[in-house]
This record gives sequence, C-alpha cells and structure tokens, in this order.
Amino acid sequence: MTRHAIAHHPQAGVRRALGAAMLGMLLDGYDLSIMAVVLLPLHSTWHLHAAEIGLLMGMALIGSLLGGLFGGVITDHFGRRRLLIPNMLLYIGGALLSACSPNLAVLFAGRLLTGLAIGLDYPLVATIVAEYTPSALRGNRFARVNLAWYVGALLSTAAGWALLFTGVDSWRWMLGSAVIPALALLWLRRGLPESPRWLVRHGRTQEADQALSQLHPESTAAARQTMLQGFAAPTHSWRILAQKSWLRRLFLSIFPWFCLDVVGLGIGLYFPLVLRSNDFAPSNAAAAAINAGILCISVVGIGYMMTRIDRWGRVPLQIAGFSLMATGLLGFALASAEHWLVGIYAASAIYALGVGIGPGVTVFAFATELFPTELRASAAGLATGLSRAGALLSAALFPIVEKNWGIPRLLVIMAAISLLAVFVTWRYGIEPRQKSLEELEKM
Repeated sequence: MTRHAIAHHPQAGVRRALGAAMLGMLLDGYDLSIMAVVLLPLHSTWHLHAAEIGLLMGMALIGSLLGGLFGGVITDHFGRRRLLIPNMLLYIGGALLSACSPNLAVLFAGRLLTGLAIGLDYPLVATIVAEYTPSALRGNRFARVNLAWYVGALLSTAAGWALLFTGVDSWRWMLGSAVIPALALLWLRRGLPESPRWLVRHGRTQEADQALSQLHPESTAAARQTMLQGFAAPTHSWRILAQKSWLRRLFLSIFPWFCLDVVGLGIGLYFPLVLRSNDFAPSNAAAAAINAGILCISVVGIGYMMTRIDRWGRVPLQIAGFSLMATGLLGFALASAEHWLVGIYAASAIYALGVGIGPGVTVFAFATELFPTELRASAAGLATGLSRAGALLSAALFPIVEKNWGIPRLLVIMAAISLLAVFVTWRYGIEPRQKSLEELEKM
C-alpha cells in the first residue's frame, strides 16, 4: 500500500499513533529484557560482585524513575508531541555508549541515559493510547501496547541468545542491537499530530480540528465538531489530587504498579541467572531459551484477555492476575527447595500467565484513564516513576537477598507483595470499562 493510500485509509492516523505507541513499548521490553541475557556473558567476563550487578541493573531504572516524573509534567505542559523525537535520540546515544563501554562506570552512564529516555516515553505512550482511542476499544488497545512490550522482550531474548555465540564481547552487540528498534520508532513518529483533547483544553480549537482531520481523515466537519465539543471540560489543577476521591485514584494507580515492578522486574531481570546459578538450567543458552518460553506464557495471557478486558473490566482481571502470580511464586519456592525442575517450570508458567491476564496491562491502564486530560501524563509519569522505584529496589536487593536468604524465602516475600496488591485492588478499585475519559473525570 502506498503512502498516499495509507493517508486516506479510515482512521489511518489513529492506527499510526497506536503503532508508534506499540513500538515505544516494544523498545522498553527489549531494553530491559536484553539485560537478563547480557548479564550471562558480562558476569563471567568482568567478574561482577552482587552489589555491582544490582547497581548495573538499577541504573536504567533510576533513569526511568527520573524520566517518568519529569516526562509526564513536560508532556502535560508542552503537549504530547514535544518529546516524541528527542527522547529517542537520547536513547540511541545511551545504547551506543553502553555498547562501547570500556569500564563499568561508563556502562552505568549509558544505562542511565537509556533508562531516562524510556522513562520520558512511558507517560507519553500511555497518554497517546488513552486519548487517541475510542472508549469501547481502549482496554483492547492498552492490551495491544503492552503485548508489544512482551514482543520486545522476546525479540531481545532471541537476539541475546543468538549473539551469545559471538564471543566474550557478545554483550556489547546485545546492547547495541537496541538501536535498530529505536531508529524504526524515530521514523514512525515523524509527523504525528498533537492530541486533539490536549489542544481543546488549551484553547486551540482550530488546531484540534486539524489534528482530528489527520487522525480521522474519513470524518466530516460536523462529526469533528461534535468530538471537539465532547473533549471540552473545565480544567483542573494539581490541588484536586489532595481530595480524598482523587487520592484513592492515585493510590490505585501507583501501589499495584509498584508491587508489579518489585516482583516482576526482579524476577524478569534475574530469572536466567537464577536458573544457571542454582543448576535449574544446564547452560546459558538453555537459561535464555527457558526465559523466552516463560515470556511466551505472558503473551498468551495478554492474548486471552485482549478481547475480554473491555467486557470484564480492569479490576477483576487485575485481582485474578496478581492471585495467579502469588500462586506461581509460592509453587516456585516449594519446588526450588526440593530442586524439582518440573515443578519450577510449571510454577513459573502460572506466574507468567498471571502477569499476562491482569497487571501486565491493567496497571498501565489505571494510571492513565482515571485522570483529567491536563493531568493525565503527569499522573502516568508519577505512577511510572514510583513503580520504577519499586523496580530499582528489587533490582538492587534481589541478588543480595538471594545470596543471604536463598531463593525460596525470597519468592515467598514476592508472593506476599502480590497478595497485598490483590487487597488494594479489591479495596480501592474503580472500574473504567466502557466509559469515556470525560465521563471518568466526573465520577
């Protein structure tokens, strides 16, 4: 199909915006997950200590924490388009610096830059999905975007597995390979229109109409006018978040995501290394392959819930997902204590399925859907930043706790955190399904 034909395809602009959001999440999945494989050759080549491993894994998360906090504020203040290109250029620079690192300090700096770029992108991606998607399909689109994260994770695992055989510097090629999806994302994001909702809230109605004509080239002037009128609403300041009803939304948006990153990033970053160091896998290549298989289970979970999330709702799926995660973690703890490999793999599959059918998608949706347009990216950025604080805590402490307490006790703690997220979701849950963003503002 030619570029001219694409421009006149119904909702071609919306499809392109969703594609840009999906590729942004794919890059995040690629970047974080490649480190699980990078660590295999790097650990043996540079003889890293537990504290050095934790700090290395944490550098991108520190950057992501800062990027999420600042990126959301920038996106709300200056618009959704402002960071589309600069943050990808920052990412490419950080990836190349990481790949060419002569020592650990430079590698730390490179990973910090890549994390900063990813953090800047998170509230941007979340906002694009929420504001460019019809209400009836919003959950489905969130699922698609988060599915892209796992596609990126699988691609990085496959690339890492293939590059393992290139020698002692294989980790350099792994880190440098992330430049390829980043360049693709740069190309796809060129010329994306500003969010019509953001433009309306800032009094730029004519520009909002032009943006709508790009996103919906099939629409009539009357249809666009109706949409623009629906986007209009009184603006809110940050002071409303101090009110009890909005504090509840903040807590629902932040705490379960924090729990997911404490558990999920710790498991995700160290799973191949845990398999190898505990003789649960016979080789580095086998550990990478098992890791890819477990990621596929999460993809199956997202695929299952993708067509159901807009009918069943976010709250029940998040509760079910965290419950399955806790079940899998407890099963892994028991099986690892007995060195029962079949039990370990089965429990890992249950855990991964839980991530996929629930919180792997729903925490991202809650952090974006429940807030007004003028605060949406900032709220999503705050949730991103604080969730990354949980991921940083897990990345730094996981190898140390494992060394001192052992895998079974560590996994029991992770299971308890998952169950805490179940309680918070049940106690404070607000259901956004089938409601417009403007309707959710008034609830």
